[in-house]
Amino acid sequence: MSETTKAGFGGEERADSYDRFVDWDKRLAREAPLFRSLFERESVARVVDVGCGTGKHAIMFATWGLQVTGVDPDPSMLAQARVNAAAGAAASEIDEHGGSLVFEAGGFGGLAALGVGPVDAITCTGNALPHVEGHAGLRTALADFAAVLRPGGVVVLHLLNHERLMRSGARSMPPVVRDLPSGTTVFLRVIDRTPDDSALLFDFITLTRDPDGGRWVVESRRSPHTALPAPLLAEELDSAGFVRVEFFGDHTGRPLDVERDESVIVVGWLG
Repeated sequence: MSETTKAGFGGEERADSYDRFVDWDKRLAREAPLFRSLFERESVARVVDVGCGTGKHAIMFATWGLQVTGVDPDPSMLAQARVNAAAGAAASEIDEHGGSLVFEAGGFGGLAALGVGPVDAITCTGNALPHVEGHAGLRTALADFAAVLRPGGVVVLHLLNHERLMRSGARSMPPVVRDLPSGTTVFLRVIDRTPDDSALLFDFITLTRDPDGGRWVVESRRSPHTALPAPLLAEELDSAGFVRVEFFGDHTGRPLDVERDESVIVVGWLG
């Protein structure tokens, strides 16, 4: 049977779908060296992971012996993050290396109210930042980051390269196909834009089929993302008090090519 719903990554199914969408072993192996070298160079001991989702980055940081707080507004994400953190290997590595990990409910602009500062680093990965409410929401989020970071503290942002998407008029992202014990799942992302180019409208479409090769089940969800091209991020980080900002095209530390790179990694240092 085939059906179309608005569930997708939303509601109770969101966290489960997100962990199915991402190959976490490959992703963390690719991204870990940049974070680890940066954290060691900047003497990072305390980290807040904003928009932590199912907690995979926060868990990795805690296994390095860091004191980590994961923050997310979605109860289903936080519930799955706590399950992931309690898994045997992760929990034992955190204990073995002297790290700590807590998860808190909260959104952009709410870190200071949680009392999490001062911290050495803030991370915001997985395309979470574009969920801010417009440019005013971005300013609020960055000001809040600055409020809880120590002087000289570092912020790491990772999001899609909106400048490329907007210049090219791209209508979709490459599909992701995952063969799992529960069956085959295909993830599609179709892109529209608001007339004033202030936001990118992502339709997340998930197709699943059981191992017996039955008919596809289709789910979809629309998510508006505030358009955050690199020049805007640079300007707003400067206004928030970040005295040095670097843009990379991938986690090797290669400089950003705005015409070609799918993602943007932004590293900023607070004055």
